[in-house]
Amino acid sequence: MADFAVDLLKLIPVDESMVMSPLSLIVALDVLERGADGITKREINEALKRDSKNGIAELLKTLDQADGVATALATKLFLALDVEIRQDYNDYIQNDYKVVAEHLDFKDKILAIETVNNFVAAATRKMIPKLLNDDYYHPEMRALLINAVHFKGLWAAPFSAQSTRKDTFHGIKGDREELFMRYQALEFCGYNNEEGTETLTIPYKNGKYRFVIFLPAQNRFEEFRSNLDSKVLRQLHQNAKGCIVDVTIPKIKLSSEPPMKEMLQQLGIRQLFSENCDLKGVSNEESLYIDDVIHKAVVEVNEEGTEAAAVTAATVELMSCVINPYATIFRADRPFIYGIYCNDEPIFIGQYC
Repeated sequence: MADFAVDLLKLIPVDESMVMSPLSLIVALDVLERGADGITKREINEALKRDSKNGIAELLKTLDQADGVATALATKLFLALDVEIRQDYNDYIQNDYKVVAEHLDFKDKILAIETVNNFVAAATRKMIPKLLNDDYYHPEMRALLINAVHFKGLWAAPFSAQSTRKDTFHGIKGDREELFMRYQALEFCGYNNEEGTETLTIPYKNGKYRFVIFLPAQNRFEEFRSNLDSKVLRQLHQNAKGCIVDVTIPKIKLSSEPPMKEMLQQLGIRQLFSENCDLKGVSNEESLYIDDVIHKAVVEVNEEGTEAAAVTAATVELMSCVINPYATIFRADRPFIYGIYCNDEPIFIGQYC
């Protein structure tokens, strides 16, 4: 999954803060790959660069069973009213991915938008209440793939809201004032400083989930990202060892909707979106192809990992504190790459610029 995640990340403008879920996208593409053949199937497999489909399916089974972590993932395939789905394909996507293919009257604009938005809102616990707007209307659509993700995690060692204060973030587009969280002597973390890049891993209550920050040296973000690959990320992540760290990181609340169709085409998945698409495993209809892939992800990073804490923290004044002389200093006040990892897999990846 890491290869695909990095490939996607490098397609995002270097000065744009964003979040994506490679896990959600891989699940959605797996659903299509199962019903694809020929060039369509090959292009999907080559872009994903995955080792095993079974590994993704097994990971999905554990997402909602983690103490202190809530992950809401929604993937659905909407088909035009006259498209008949193959029963064997329908059984597969329901059994392995809990995905339901549903018929939808795309010619009814109000119904189509309302149906999609209601599905996404319910699947993400209303954290993504609206995916489509009134301008989105394709009456001749034959199929639409939707995936939406929301993640909330409680830190193993929560930050104190009383230590949250305003400070300067030195972004690529210039300096800006932001709220920063601070933990003076965080023991439940991993740290590494290797080849000019600092790596910090902060665990959630469930030990297999971690928030990971890759912080290049000042003015080195663009260089770091251009040379990035999955092996580099894996090495930096795995080399982060336990130590006491004085942590300062920005509070983050991001919602992203990248142009996923165009991004997947840049990664080589082209026939899926053309009239030459081969999805005979989905339906016997000769002309079936995917009109669009819509991906929206939301991530919130705050003192407790809850939305309520983010509201109250901004109103609290900074208390005086004493610096721990034995703690390593980690200050994320410049552009960085981050990920939310389940074990060693980045289920979310993004950049903060």
